[in-house]
Amino acid sequence: MHRDPRRAVGLAAILVVALTACGASADDTKGGEGAAAQSEKEQLRTMVDQVDAMKVVEWRGQLLTANPDSGGKQILELSGRYDPGSGSSTLAMDSVLDGEVQQVDYVVVDGRTYFNSDDWGAGAEDCYVDITDDASRTWAIPRDLDPRWSVNKARAVRPIGSGVAVDVRGSRLMDGLPRGLFQDVPAAVDKIKVRAIVKGHGPLVEVAVDVAGMWGKVPPEALAGFDTRRSGWWAMTMRESGDGSPIEEPRHVFDNTVTAPTQCTRA
Repeated sequence: MHRDPRRAVGLAAILVVALTACGASADDTKGGEGAAAQSEKEQLRTMVDQVDAMKVVEWRGQLLTANPDSGGKQILELSGRYDPGSGSSTLAMDSVLDGEVQQVDYVVVDGRTYFNSDDWGAGAEDCYVDITDDASRTWAIPRDLDPRWSVNKARAVRPIGSGVAVDVRGSRLMDGLPRGLFQDVPAAVDKIKVRAIVKGHGPLVEVAVDVAGMWGKVPPEALAGFDTRRSGWWAMTMRESGDGSPIEEPRHVFDNTVTAPTQCTRA
């Protein structure tokens, strides 16, 4: 995949509603199966149908230290295309983790993962290394490559503004984030309900997830020695890709320990 030069400036600004101010909790809505409850479920179902109908999903997400309304800073940005029919993906990552700027691209096809670094230069933009078994370079690939988890695995809680407040299981969230961000994730995260907002906006479906709120629900003893500063807020958008081309194995696959990236097209 080649990085789209157009930056997703202001993505997080789209989703600045403070989830901690959502009001009633899920427990407060139990038994409230009236018109309002039905309406929120219908709104969520509309968005589920929208993303499920996408032939190729184009998505973009940002992981921030906190809600952008509270001055959260971006940790990393992911953008990609996902083909529900084949399960193949392209993924680009911009990261400043640990102060180190990284810009890399991935292609995942037929269970194989391929890697390209922008450091290799423009002449190697079509060249990839097979890193399927290299954990040190596959860390940015989410365990669940399908970005639709944030909508079709959510449970409607209540209407909020022009969107719907939902709950997402903690394990779903963790599977949708880069797998190397957290090692030995506390088991307590699995069943925690993470509060999120989903909103339809024309062809876009927007999602904001209160990751910090999830950490607050995990018993302190389970988080001992666990660095939660790596995430506090996840913001993303999904839309059907205007490029319906299939996701295929890279044209040039080479071994960068043997061949210099400048010569990869000749390998």
